[in-house]
Parts: sequence; C-alpha cells; structure tokens
Amino acid sequence: MKTFILFLIFSLSYAYNHENFKQINSKEQLNDFIHSSTLNVVVFVDKQSCNDDKCRQERTELEQIRDLCTGENIQFALSTNSELAEKQFNIYGSSPKLCFFRDGFPIIYSDSLSNVDSIHEWFGEVRQRLTHTLDDKTFEHDTQASTGSTTGDWFILFKKSNESHSLLPVWEATSLHFRNRAILAYVNIDTNPNIQKRFHIFNYPTFILFKRGKMYRYESTSWKQSAFTEFLESDYQKVKAEIIPPEPSAFSSSFGTAAKIIPMYLIVIPMICLVAVLLVLVFMSRFTKKKQTTTERTPFQVKID
Repeated sequence: MKTFILFLIFSLSYAYNHENFKQINSKEQLNDFIHSSTLNVVVFVDKQSCNDDKCRQERTELEQIRDLCTGENIQFALSTNSELAEKQFNIYGSSPKLCFFRDGFPIIYSDSLSNVDSIHEWFGEVRQRLTHTLDDKTFEHDTQASTGSTTGDWFILFKKSNESHSLLPVWEATSLHFRNRAILAYVNIDTNPNIQKRFHIFNYPTFILFKRGKMYRYESTSWKQSAFTEFLESDYQKVKAEIIPPEPSAFSSSFGTAAKIIPMYLIVIPMICLVAVLLVLVFMSRFTKKKQTTTERTPFQVKID
C-alpha cells in the first residue's frame, strides 16, 4: 500500500510538472507551431526518467526558460515525443534538449538547461540566422563563385524540399561555429533546376565547398558537425579540386528551353513541310498543264482568223 501511494505521488508530481506548458507531441502540431511565429522554442523532455527531486528541479528550469522566452518574444512549448526528436532533429541521449527555431530553421542548445544566463546569451548569438538560402537568380551574385569567391568561402547544402530535415540543426550549428570565416547556405534543387544542371548534382543531399575559385565536393557519409568542421578546415584538400562551371548565359538558357520544345515537333514539323511541298507540287503540276493547253490552242485560233 505504501509503495502504491509513493507511486501515485510520483505520477501526480510528474503530471503536475508539465500541465502548465504548451504541449507539442505530433509532427503536425510541431509544423503549425514553428510556422506560427518567426521565433519558437521547443524543449524535448524525457517523461520516462523522472523522480520527485528531478521533476521539481526540471520544472523550475523550464519555468525560467519559458519566462526568458516570453521576455524575448519567443514562443515556448514542450514535447515528450522522443520519436519526433530523433527523426526530425537527430536528438538522442539524455533530455531535456532545447531546439530554437528561427524562421523555421532549427538549432540545438547543447549545454545544460540549468544555467538560464548562458541560454540567454546563446539566444543573442543565434537569434539572427547565419545561413543563407540561394536560388537560380541569387547564386552567382551572392557567392561570386566563378569570379574567385570574392565574397568568401561558401559551403553549400544542395537538398530537395522534403528531405534532410534532421540535418538542419547540425548545419545551423556548423554555421555558428564558422561565423566570420565561412558562409553556409542552402539550395533547394526542386525549385532551382539551373543550379542542378550547372553543378551536375544527382544525389541528395550534396555538399560543395566553393573556395578561391575552385569547388570541392564533400564525399564523407557523416553528417556530424565535427566532420563538416574538419572538411572546411583541412580535409577539403584530400578531394579533387574542380573547376567551377560558368554561369549559364541568357542565350544558353533560352537554347536549353528551346531544346526541350524542339523534340515535340520533330514529327509534326516534317509532316507539315511534306504536306506543303506536296501542295506546291500539285499546284505546279496543274499550272503547267493549263499552260501547255493554252499554248497548243493558240496557233489553231490564229489559223481560223
């Protein structure tokens, strides 16, 4: 009986620990939450590992973080869905973990949540997203890739629209690590076909470093921040440097569009031409016969006169 009472107290303590927080426990709820504002925080907590002391301490920390977010105009919510944390953001191991979304781009706070001052300082560092989003129109203007990367080194993630979500927090953290040393960016291949053709990108995701007028493809299968860091700092020298393809001209782009259209008419146009030639031949044949008839009758008429 005593054991049951203790268990009941434990359960109520845990439930009380989370009852006053907004809950995010499905992918749909998460998507709605992170798109409802430009700045959002989700703290993933482990509901399986909790005792009375830990619950009280965790509750105090979460309340402090929530109050901090309120003061910073950041929306705050909790999630106890470990599967969501793992699949969407590669969050494994001990909880709680804080995930900060800036315009939907997540970055993970890696230290303990017990020091609110450190979290406040971190918010200030990462509040402004350092990564860039490039497209067919802005790629060359921003990177200056084919003119020697005069804007600096660019490490670019080429991805499809609905892939590599779990990679985003690592990419954002790597960008923070290389602040003022390298620029990290995204390109959505689904909506930017010219870039895909220019750099011959057929596998996704693809990572390419543009450095001093050369390009280096990241060939490792590791998506860890340490692997990206090592590649940017030294390991890029271990792969073949490639010449950066020039930006397609307006003429070549138009020609490429025309090349897609022309095959559609490879059958139609010859048939039209053939019909036109046949009509001309028929007309010429009739005209020739008429002329010959006129020529034969003229002497006869002159003789009668």
